[in-house]
Amino acid sequence: MDRRIFLTQAGAWLLPACAAQPPAAAEPVARLGIVTDIHYADRATAGTRQYRDSIAKLTEAVAQWNSQQVDAVIQLGDFVDASPTVELELADLRRVVGVLREVRAPRYFAIGNHCVFTLTKPQFLEAWGAERSWYAFPLPGYRGIVLDSAFTSDGRPYGGREFDWRDAFVPPEQLEWLAAELRRGGGEPAVVFVHHRLDGDDHYTVRNAPAVRAVLEASGRVIAVFQGHNHINDYRMIGGIQYCTLKAMVDGPPPDSSAYGTLEFYPDRGLHLHGFRLLESRRLAAG
Repeated sequence: MDRRIFLTQAGAWLLPACAAQPPAAAEPVARLGIVTDIHYADRATAGTRQYRDSIAKLTEAVAQWNSQQVDAVIQLGDFVDASPTVELELADLRRVVGVLREVRAPRYFAIGNHCVFTLTKPQFLEAWGAERSWYAFPLPGYRGIVLDSAFTSDGRPYGGREFDWRDAFVPPEQLEWLAAELRRGGGEPAVVFVHHRLDGDDHYTVRNAPAVRAVLEASGRVIAVFQGHNHINDYRMIGGIQYCTLKAMVDGPPPDSSAYGTLEFYPDRGLHLHGFRLLESRRLAAG
């Protein structure tokens, strides 16, 4: 499809959400745009991954978020796909970052395995303009916490093709920081964002996921975890915490086979994920 035609259709189609709206009396205190697994690369389609089309898909998402006046946007990793050289991967990353900079709100990220397949983490962080790969950020009435799962089980950071993508890990230093962060502040509810899954037992899941979940559960503050990597819509409840896996943006032809959403935060600790295109909408009960 011609890109101009696609964007014209996208502009006319700033969709309503797929799921039923909350009661009119319940107004969200914050809205967060959310997307994962963009996998942009300037190369031909391979299988279901339509790499070049991710720019048009992301442009549509940015228009939707701006129309909703979101408070912030987060990308859950795999901004780009692997490139043969650092220079090419940086060029791809800068193109994605350029589109995201059109969002009229703060922008956050989690690092995915493809973000640092060829690049090192310092190279990725410099291109994004960030200092740290795990951190917390404020939302009205809530706390957002971002984890970096792009480490091997012996604690080495992913980067420069020196890792196995099936070996993901959250190191002890980061777990200590996480526990301390969850003890801080006024006890506002927290939502966690991470690339790899924390709710399974296969190669899409962080190797020490039970240890990470134990920290989250012990705090009593975490309502939900939003994660990517697996490219599917999925939902699980473990230890009183809801785990939402989001469908990848990259898979399938535009415009219908995109995936992105807006996450609404409510005063009663309830969350409502409004999915667009192929991302499933989901109401998350108050934790």
